[in-house]
Amino acid sequence: MPTAPRSADSSSDPLAALLGYLNFSSGAADAAAWRAASELFAGFEPPEADGTVVERADTASRVATVLRQELDRLTQNDSAFRDNRQAATVIELVFEQLLPAYRQFHGDLLEHQPPGALERPFFIMAAAQAVLATGGPWENAGPQLIDQAITRLNDYLGWRPVAVLENGQLSEPYPHERVRPLPLFVAGAGTAHGRFARLVDRAINILQEAPADLLRQADFEPGLLNELAIDPRAFDFLHPAASRPNYLFGLWDPSLIDDDGCYRRLVIQQSTLEGILSWPEMHGAEIPSAELREESAAVLAGVMLMASGLSGRGPGAPQAGMPLAELLPRIATYRDSFYRWLMTRLPAAHRARLETEAATLRQPFGGVRRHINVLLASRRARQVESVTLASVLARLGRSEAAERLAGLVPAASARTLARITSRIVAAQRAVRREQTDELPVALASLDEARDLLLRGINCGALVDPWNVLGLAGQFPLHEPGGESLPDPRVDDLIGSVSNLLEGSCAVWQRARLESDQQLADRAGVAVEELATWWDQFATTTVSGVPQLSGQELLQSAREVIAVLEERRATAPAPLAPGFWRDAVAGFSSARTHAAAAEALLRERDLDAAMGLLVHWASLLEGDEIDHSGPSWLLAAHRWLRAGLADLSEAGRNRVRRFLELIEANTAGVAEVIELAATGQEPVVRNEPEFSLPDDADDDQLAADESVASAYESMVWQDSADDGTDGGMMDVDLPGGDGHPVVAVEEAADFLTGVIVMLRQVVTTGCLDAAAGRIEPLPAETESLIAWRQTLRRLRKAMVRAAGHIASRDQQPAPGMSPTEFDRLRWQRDAAAERLIEAALQTGETIWLLSARLALARGQVRPSPRPADRPNKTRGGRPDSRPAVGRLLAAIFVDDQRTIHEQLDRIKRHLRGKPVLYVPLQCE
Repeated sequence: MPTAPRSADSSSDPLAALLGYLNFSSGAADAAAWRAASELFAGFEPPEADGTVVERADTASRVATVLRQELDRLTQNDSAFRDNRQAATVIELVFEQLLPAYRQFHGDLLEHQPPGALERPFFIMAAAQAVLATGGPWENAGPQLIDQAITRLNDYLGWRPVAVLENGQLSEPYPHERVRPLPLFVAGAGTAHGRFARLVDRAINILQEAPADLLRQADFEPGLLNELAIDPRAFDFLHPAASRPNYLFGLWDPSLIDDDGCYRRLVIQQSTLEGILSWPEMHGAEIPSAELREESAAVLAGVMLMASGLSGRGPGAPQAGMPLAELLPRIATYRDSFYRWLMTRLPAAHRARLETEAATLRQPFGGVRRHINVLLASRRARQVESVTLASVLARLGRSEAAERLAGLVPAASARTLARITSRIVAAQRAVRREQTDELPVALASLDEARDLLLRGINCGALVDPWNVLGLAGQFPLHEPGGESLPDPRVDDLIGSVSNLLEGSCAVWQRARLESDQQLADRAGVAVEELATWWDQFATTTVSGVPQLSGQELLQSAREVIAVLEERRATAPAPLAPGFWRDAVAGFSSARTHAAAAEALLRERDLDAAMGLLVHWASLLEGDEIDHSGPSWLLAAHRWLRAGLADLSEAGRNRVRRFLELIEANTAGVAEVIELAATGQEPVVRNEPEFSLPDDADDDQLAADESVASAYESMVWQDSADDGTDGGMMDVDLPGGDGHPVVAVEEAADFLTGVIVMLRQVVTTGCLDAAAGRIEPLPAETESLIAWRQTLRRLRKAMVRAAGHIASRDQQPAPGMSPTEFDRLRWQRDAAAERLIEAALQTGETIWLLSARLALARGQVRPSPRPADRPNKTRGGRPDSRPAVGRLLAAIFVDDQRTIHEQLDRIKRHLRGKPVLYVPLQCE
């Protein structure tokens, strides 16, 4: 049987002291009992020869066994313990019920904590204190008491901005977000036994010895430190709070304030503390381990001072009202002063080594500080890598591999998002398999995903939906200065809810079409409940975040089901003339178009899907470009994948007709770019005007509208010539959230997608033509020529619009604040970048159109052997102009002669010219 060391003096016996507390206390704090618990653990985990402590997973259960044995002995020998019911019940409740229940309660948030990591002496005492404070009667103690104790135990939230709603009410954090920090030091009880004990004890001693003026600069008073603890939640490097200064190190608990308005509990991040602890392990015997441990303790003390300096000792401290621009230099100054003072107290040999190190690394205690920074940076890089790969694997349906990769990251958000995505993808695959028995499996997977979504919100792994509305999609970093940044978790949440709703709608639709009424009812209820739950957060009223309306998607699903049921009811008879025209007239949103197009593509009805997509494209104007443009592009790409598989003349004509109709119905989007290009006309010195005939050989480099002309050799002239130097803000452009520059950016984004789609078709045609699978068609050749001329004109408009936007407002207008000017410049630079990207994509597409024309005209042919490099083309006509399109065509058919000709010409043309594009932000 396990035993613990006993003292001859019963007053110093940790077993008796702890059992006395458990049997007679009503939950008041008792430092002696906490110290006794630490001593009990020390009896089962004695230090190694070098002083390190190895924490064991079963120590808590061994302590519980010894407590029960000692309680039985005291009951027989000590009259004070004749009634031991309270102590016996509390031991049972704490060790057998509360500790397992606590882990289960935080199963999502603390899954990364191994057995025994939470069950440390001071945490067990906090649990016992919560049980005692909850109170009896002990005879009927049950699950209700455990739930109340967990609520009492969870008393820490950390930096968690709370949204203020329109009615003035604060949204409440969820119960699973609150945890109990693991105490490492408690005033009066000392340091808790464990692997951090020696490090923490020395760091606190250093702070107690520090000069008062240094501590005063950090507004830190050692006597106010009632508790030093670590946050048991894994530090999420991708959480926006990670951008808050010093949050990576720690902070005063903002919710634990005494009657004098002072914070009393300092919470350190576990990853930072482990990094500090690992410093001595990085060296061999060449440096005394005592010196390395002293350096670790010094840095921990510095971390505590930095954490204190951000907020001060309480809400009324001077630091609490300072912006970050003033706080951070102040913190850096006293931190380095503290380290320099500490170096003067070290032995001569240790000080000399650290002074040499500081001269090399340019900061005191630079070795251990750099070690911690490198360690934390590597952990962040590992999280970014693992989360990204896990997300890709989850979308590919590799759920086990995604789970394994996400498991490498302690942060709960990584596991939660990977699991949600895996289950949604599994449901989507089950629906696509078009087997009736798969639909219940798909619905079950979606139910699991919804449960994970709600659990992720409740534990803080996902963003609180109320914050989207209450904080406008931002995450405050520091309240006094108003510093904040966009919350990336908002996009993750909205994307997950959108995929979940769409997957449930797909199951609902399939079940209705296959007459499985019971399953359809279940799926319909699931969609309606989820849509109603989501719409209460009113995220569609927030600009700058993806728009998702549950009711819109619900209504869309109903409309699609009604149309497809009507269409299926007429089968096998042909549809009535104008069926789809009448049907789409009743569609309420773009989502209805997308869902109907998806259903038609699954049924391989390409003609009906084409008509639907073309009609949808005609609606893409103004704000609809941003709201439904990406969905349209996705549906159009799916249509093209199916359409390009048909290499017959009818199939090729269908694809050609589709692209021509899209060009005609998206002309309004191109007009936004053209209007931006003429709002203030750039006059370019020495810019030759080229008019290429339709049968021009290629998109030749010498005749290109250079993207560089957006910045070089250009003067800007006001087209109104009214003496007023106006800007794009004066141009009345449609759409774009009411801002013309945003309208241009959205139009450029959408046109880039359309142009990439055209390039996909042309590239596929080049491969098929080179392989001899298709023959040229006259109508197709005419379309290729027309598209090339259209894209040349559009690219010129893009370049001019980019130059016009980038050149304006180099200085703020009178009365404009720096914040407003920065926002304006950011919008202009973003729009110019999108236009330049669109122009580059357009140029590449023009090259491929020229390559397709060269193949259709037979201007290249395979070469059986390496050829000479003459200065004339095959037609005998001298031509020294480089043609990228013909080079690409030659590559497709392996025409070695033309490849060498064009490469030589291109190299000569580019010699001495800048070819590196520098983004606007780098100028």
